[in-house]
Amino acid sequence: MNTSANLTIDAPRGRSFAAVRSRLLLTSASMALACLPAVAAAQDTVVQTPAAAPGVPQTAAASNEDMGEIVVTALKSGATKLDRVPIAIQAFSGATLKERNIRDGGDLISLIPGAAETQEIGAGYRIFSIRGSGAGGPIGDGLVGYYLDDTPFGVPNNQSAPPLQYFDIDRVEVLRGPQGTLYGQGSSAGTIIFHTKNPDLNKITEAGEAEVSTTNDTHQINYRGAAAISVPIVPGSLALRVSGGYDYRAGYVDVYPGAPTGTPTKRDANDVVAKDLQAVLLWQPDAVTTVRLRAWYFSTDEDYLSVFNSVSPPYASYQGNVVGYDRRHAEYFSGTITRQVGEFTLTNATSYQKSLPGGFAVGLNLGAPLGIGTLTNGGNADSFVNEFRVATSGSGPFHGVAGVFYQNATGLASFNLNFPGLVLNGDTQTKTQNEAVFSEVSYELFDGKLVPLVGIRYFNDTRKADSLTNGVHVLTNANPDAVTWRANLAYYPSKQWTVFFNAGTGFRSGILQSQAQASAVTADGVPSGLSLSPDRLRNLEIGTKGTLFDGQLRLAVSAYDIKYTNIQSAFNTSIGLAAFANLGDGKSQGIDLEATWKTPLKGLTLSAIGNVNDSKFTKVIPAFTEANTRITNGSRLFYTPPFNARGDATYDRKIGDYDMFATASATAVGRARNGDATVVSVSPYQLYSASVGVSFDRYEVRVFADNLSDYRGPTSANGPTLLAGPRPRTVGLTFRLNT
Repeated sequence: MNTSANLTIDAPRGRSFAAVRSRLLLTSASMALACLPAVAAAQDTVVQTPAAAPGVPQTAAASNEDMGEIVVTALKSGATKLDRVPIAIQAFSGATLKERNIRDGGDLISLIPGAAETQEIGAGYRIFSIRGSGAGGPIGDGLVGYYLDDTPFGVPNNQSAPPLQYFDIDRVEVLRGPQGTLYGQGSSAGTIIFHTKNPDLNKITEAGEAEVSTTNDTHQINYRGAAAISVPIVPGSLALRVSGGYDYRAGYVDVYPGAPTGTPTKRDANDVVAKDLQAVLLWQPDAVTTVRLRAWYFSTDEDYLSVFNSVSPPYASYQGNVVGYDRRHAEYFSGTITRQVGEFTLTNATSYQKSLPGGFAVGLNLGAPLGIGTLTNGGNADSFVNEFRVATSGSGPFHGVAGVFYQNATGLASFNLNFPGLVLNGDTQTKTQNEAVFSEVSYELFDGKLVPLVGIRYFNDTRKADSLTNGVHVLTNANPDAVTWRANLAYYPSKQWTVFFNAGTGFRSGILQSQAQASAVTADGVPSGLSLSPDRLRNLEIGTKGTLFDGQLRLAVSAYDIKYTNIQSAFNTSIGLAAFANLGDGKSQGIDLEATWKTPLKGLTLSAIGNVNDSKFTKVIPAFTEANTRITNGSRLFYTPPFNARGDATYDRKIGDYDMFATASATAVGRARNGDATVVSVSPYQLYSASVGVSFDRYEVRVFADNLSDYRGPTSANGPTLLAGPRPRTVGLTFRLNT
């Protein structure tokens, strides 16, 4: 396995059977929690918007390629220009995402300061963290909140990001840091909101794109197609938009039944097929009412997985007769109603999400006495969500939003380990019925120059876990609740600049486990129970954003101090049983930077993002350190690189009726400590991409190259035989018909 240049690995010398079994059970438990198929979320409408935030005129939420002019709705109290929102927030229009070749969650994360990948299993299952939130590993409920328009994506014990295709995305808004008041449980690290496109009420519109490409080490081409059509049914009042896409990515990994010698049983094994279809119905029966209905189906199917024994050369060994797979399918239905009543805007958003049965399977070689066997995870889930809120829409100095939130969700995770030395199978069904009430209010002082804001949210969760392992049945109950708050002070010294101080808290419900697991942890001297204590965080942040040189240079800088309390983590007990415990506290202090410069060379724009941070465990339970010496006071948080950065260059020049353009990007990520005890860290890496093209009228042709240096990674690791890396160098051609 050629990994020495990319990984630091502790060789498992002299491990006892209990230690090997413990590591296997720990891996299977964390992967079982990670197996739930991805579920979609709901939507929001931006056609009717309440009054803007302080100092900003009311406007429709639409994108403008001048970054500071992009309008966002993340504060739920109106459409606001990006540079007047007094928090750490980014926004990317659909055009910008296409320009920068953003195709999936991994690409998007590279645009976010302080963000990193925590785990990757398959094309449809990837977990990300922001500002050190993934220190406890890929377990439990989500830490980053994902919203599709107006309702959350997610079910209990699932941190997976939505495997979206970005063709029909209008814009993406990224809020860094805890969003404990407006977004609540599941958004303690930040929130990413995907806004899908609306139908056109007045005319027929259509759009489409087609792409072909080749990837190193493959023998097939990649191809992708997507299209959308919008039709006014009652002009000016009722319209329908239908869109969908098909994406085939050829595999490049060879599979061996045993050692990686001789002829593989399958070549180019890990091919991926992703499909989605959605319909959006928009109805405006009068000037003050908007109804938006959306139905969405997606599927992501990968043969074998996105993790394997070696990334360079790419192969999966010791697979036996296993035909590996990763399957994620979901259906989703939602509706949002907004109505203007005097100086208030009423919004009700509802969604139903259903993950169809899916999961993954992989062959593993665990050595003697366990041998070569199979790990299979499966599951399904469903979630009903409703949020009702009222926001002010007047022009006075007082602004506010208040609402109630309800979720009823069930997630089933099953696992099966079949090894000569160990057979283990079972499932866990987790149910949550939670409610929350929330409010944020602000008041403009000194003609809007100074704006204080306070917010609060109360959350209550009734949670049950019903587990069955090798015929042993366990029922666990918990009733966590929390009060989270936010305080903000915004200062607007001019129309071009915003200065802010933001303080807030975040919260996540505790993991439920069996009595046997809890007893094994406490016997090792670590406090634990059937229900872990919720982990919480407190964030203090100061920042500024604005423009210089008549808008030619845009800057946004923020410095943060985060304290994590009662971090939930997997725990390796001395009897070999995988369990969970609160390991203690940690901190993350850092600086985020964003910059965009329209250079004196006409058509050339340079942009950059970056983060540097000092993130450490600060108060670890001593017995936890004895059991896992890698988690000590002062040691760096897991899955948290000390820095990440990305730079983009775009050149655009008009020649007659043709628009010529070129783009280039470079991404750098620092060394990250890995949570798996056998993989100490993932080495720093860099990725490069470029494209060149021409557009005329509504048509566009682009030649692109991703991962120009053909870097193979790994960029994340679930263990020494479960390594993930970027897709090898891919060169292709894209055709677009723009709306």
